Amino acid sequence: MDSNISQKVNLPNSIVLTRRGQKHKDAQDSGNVTFEEALSVVNEMVFAKTGKHLNKPEIDVMRGAWHDKDYGEIASDSIYKLNYLQRVVGARLWDTLSDVLGNGERVTKKRLRECLEQVVQEHYLQYVANSINKGQIKGRNLPDFSSFYGRTKELASLKEIVFKQRCVLLLGVAGIGKSTLAAKLLAEFSLESEPQFDCLIWKSVSHAPLFQDFVLDLLEILQPSKLSDSDLPKYTQAMITMLIKQLQSRRCLLVLDEYDSLFKAIGLEQRLEYSLFFRRFIEELDQGCLLLTSRFLTGDIENMLITEKPIDCLKLEGLDTDAAINFLNTQGLHDKEKISDLVETYRANPGEMKAVINRINHFFGGDSETFFEHKTTLISSRFEAMLNEMFGQLLSDLQRQILIYLAERIALTSQSVQFTQLLSDPKFKNNVSGSTLEVIRALEQLESMSLIESNKNADTKAITFTLQPVIKKYITTDPLGLVHVADTSTLKFAS
Repeated sequence: MDSNISQKVNLPNSIVLTRRGQKHKDAQDSGNVTFEEALSVVNEMVFAKTGKHLNKPEIDVMRGAWHDKDYGEIASDSIYKLNYLQRVVGARLWDTLSDVLGNGERVTKKRLRECLEQVVQEHYLQYVANSINKGQIKGRNLPDFSSFYGRTKELASLKEIVFKQRCVLLLGVAGIGKSTLAAKLLAEFSLESEPQFDCLIWKSVSHAPLFQDFVLDLLEILQPSKLSDSDLPKYTQAMITMLIKQLQSRRCLLVLDEYDSLFKAIGLEQRLEYSLFFRRFIEELDQGCLLLTSRFLTGDIENMLITEKPIDCLKLEGLDTDAAINFLNTQGLHDKEKISDLVETYRANPGEMKAVINRINHFFGGDSETFFEHKTTLISSRFEAMLNEMFGQLLSDLQRQILIYLAERIALTSQSVQFTQLLSDPKFKNNVSGSTLEVIRALEQLESMSLIESNKNADTKAITFTLQPVIKKYITTDPLGLVHVADTSTLKFAS
């Protein structure tokens, strides 16, 4: 029964790049810890306690126990005999691990993986904290990623891409996990015994700092000696040159979190100064990478993508199925049908699922049964703020009309909308004045912002469009009157 969800909600702030419905069979999925990572930590702990590292037969037994194999299977994968592994190696190993890791509890073959994952998690967070304290990660206010679900493949992809490109843009809607993934990436690099980056920098630009302040902050990180505004050159090009020279002297991974804020809250002159810095970073640095997290693709980066600069753009989607299930299990939800419902409705967006759990706890006393009896599509304040901003400031009239049309058609038919149907429907044609080319461009932009979803029929190759339920709910209810600005639609209610 899931009728009582734990009142304590401790979900990650955000979370990655895997497609919904994708199944991971990797051994590390349950806790995002690999056996090799666990072995590395435990081996050092055993050495610190006993003065000896684990030997090969002990490692063979641990690896088999990690993968839930019986002793017969372990022996078949090893050069050692069954009796020796079970009666000599195993008996000694469980005594040693209980003494080193057990905290008064017995470590057994059955409990091994659970114990190792817990130990690795605790020590991993301590290592990261030490890395930040020692200045290996420079910057302030790194997001909390103590609870990190899935994203194994995305993290591995990012680790490769940041060495191939000068700039990587991490795109995704509010709550999807851009900041958490970027912070996790820095933490992983900070723990390397042979560092691949000389400098790891985290900087949030959500407050849209003036360009001069931005440059001064970075120079203070790169040059610990005191700097003041008077030390900076007077002109933008000279300021950028000073910063670029510092960055050229080392291999640096610079993360700018909430990069899109720069292009919403500052004036044209400031935007041009930032754009000039990004362009020169990409063109003049032979090593290092600029990692930007953003809710949408900005014009300056889009133009550089078109001109084939060393830039890559990664769009984050919801958690994979296994990670989403694990995520909800930790919150006390175990009913497969309810989990499937939430994952589909909220597209496995951890921020939105977290908001739902919080509201179930607050309004329904943690009783998920009662919530599903009165089921509705909820929108988190963060997601709604993003949509308010998009409809109020960013979307064109054509993009807004496309979204309204899709929302109304899907509400009436419960089916996705074919592209050709959208072009030929008089109701849509009478409300817009754009050409077919303009409609195509508007659809491309909406898809890049994750406001619409597309699907191509494998047989006919026909493309259809749909909306995730949260976005459809926002459009049809229009809470602030930002959607139907010049629209006469009467569809104002959605479940």
